[in-house]
Amino acid sequence: MARITIVHDVAGVAAEEARLLRAAGHEVTHIRLPQPGANWRWPVKAIAILWRLVIYLPAVVRIRLSRPDVLHIHWVLMGVLGVLAGRPFHVSAHGSDLHVHFRRRVLRVLSRFVLGRAERIFYSTPNLATYLTGFEAKSVHLPNPVDPVDFPIRERPAGRAVLLFTRLDPIKGVDVVFAAAERLVAGAELTGLAWGPLRADYLARYGGVVRFVEPVGREQIPEFLQDFDVVVGQMKQGTLGLAEIEALAAGLPVVTGLDLALYAADPPPVTCATDADGIVAAVEWLLADPAGRPAHRLAARSWVERNHGSAHHLQILEEAYGLRHAV
Repeated sequence: MARITIVHDVAGVAAEEARLLRAAGHEVTHIRLPQPGANWRWPVKAIAILWRLVIYLPAVVRIRLSRPDVLHIHWVLMGVLGVLAGRPFHVSAHGSDLHVHFRRRVLRVLSRFVLGRAERIFYSTPNLATYLTGFEAKSVHLPNPVDPVDFPIRERPAGRAVLLFTRLDPIKGVDVVFAAAERLVAGAELTGLAWGPLRADYLARYGGVVRFVEPVGREQIPEFLQDFDVVVGQMKQGTLGLAEIEALAAGLPVVTGLDLALYAADPPPVTCATDADGIVAAVEWLLADPAGRPAHRLAARSWVERNHGSAHHLQILEEAYGLRHAV
């Protein structure tokens, strides 16, 4: 078995990978790193990034001295730590570390430097492949791990509770989601997350339409989702984020802006919408059809198991690490 060091975490994905790898018999060290200034705006944020390099130096020394068999770093720019440690490394891209950072020349150059030095590049959603031109040979699609076993079903009477399950961020298309919310409130109970850079603005504008709650930890999400009948996800990326996948694992109907061409091999059982009209029509249709939910629940959980289940994720990881042969 291998000695594996995982660095940083994004949305609990690295922690779940550490758990899976330990269960498979590997010795896993998970180094968690703070991100001071993460919510600062540019150009002041550049100061925070320079400060992080200083406070991350102990982690660099730790990696250099321990010489793990596998070094796996989450978040592309964090890959600089692997370069500084002088160790071969794998890097996981999660989304904003590509499609946001690539808009800024300095961050794009630094990101491509890291990608060039990485042994393997994992990307969590299929749309991110477009940012990896030139690195295709070492890029591996590694969908976020979500196991339906962790989402027990609690039977409850069908209601009209709708969860707007997305961060309040322009990249999630929340302008479209909340345009629909203003029309849905007459016939549904709406809940949103008080989370993201648009938090203050959206709580002020939509606090009378949507009940906003603080986001819960990943371990609490299965219980949290049991109180809802329909989930509305992101509308801009064309892919399923972790939130939409977790909702499917919980057996919930999901409305989201999906590019089905990215999922041609195994389309997820979601209802697609591209604008406020589409969201309103989809949510009203799903709320009016509680009899169809058991069949949807089975299809949704089966799809998550095939594409995001623990065994599937572990197999991809170990093959990419060179710890088992591809099958």
